[in-house]
Amino acid sequence: MKKLFPALALLILASCKEEPKQENKTMLKKETVAPIKAEVMKDAPYTEFKPDKISDLKIKGFDIEQAFSVEGNRVVAGNFQFTDGKITLPDTEEDFGKRLLLLNHKNEIIYQSQGSGDAYLYEPYFYKNSQNGTIIIVCQQAYEYFFGGDAYLLEKGKIKYLGNLDIEPNNEEKKLTDILRVKESGNGITFSFDSDSLVLKPGSDDITIKNNDVKYVYDYRSLKLYK
Repeated sequence: MKKLFPALALLILASCKEEPKQENKTMLKKETVAPIKAEVMKDAPYTEFKPDKISDLKIKGFDIEQAFSVEGNRVVAGNFQFTDGKITLPDTEEDFGKRLLLLNHKNEIIYQSQGSGDAYLYEPYFYKNSQNGTIIIVCQQAYEYFFGGDAYLLEKGKIKYLGNLDIEPNNEEKKLTDILRVKESGNGITFSFDSDSLVLKPGSDDITIKNNDVKYVYDYRSLKLYK
């Protein structure tokens, strides 16, 4: 019996040491289980706001038309300068004209949108989510007439292009940003329009339709028109 005691004691000690390990594994599993969301976002409206304008900003080789301070970000609209009336880099024949820029705290360009070509107007309008503070920027476009706008998402110091809202009210006295309504739900971001009738593809096809819940929806992947 004396010879067996040390082995038996070691076996008992080993089994005692195994217990806490099993408990720790159980606790770890409980801690790493993903929490269930209490509530899915429901129809959080975006409210239009006017950010502070920046008047003394300069960017070499870029003509600034408008510049804004937006929650620590610097958002600029304008165009790169032509040289002797010709398109020069960073513009190209396929990518030129008025565009949107995002600058860092050193006024360095960290984002630039696609150029809007020959458009006379590329004017940013700003909308903020009432629940999470996310910002949508819609740049109203125009030649001699208004022809829709580009939509962007500004979040955590980064800009993402969502797509083009190729639509206008059927009213020459108003433009897209006068009738635009933006909201977000669990399915995505919805762009709807406060107008009885609308014009699709303004300036090209000019398709007039009744506004039977016409909307664009960004489903966190792409922007689609529903009519």
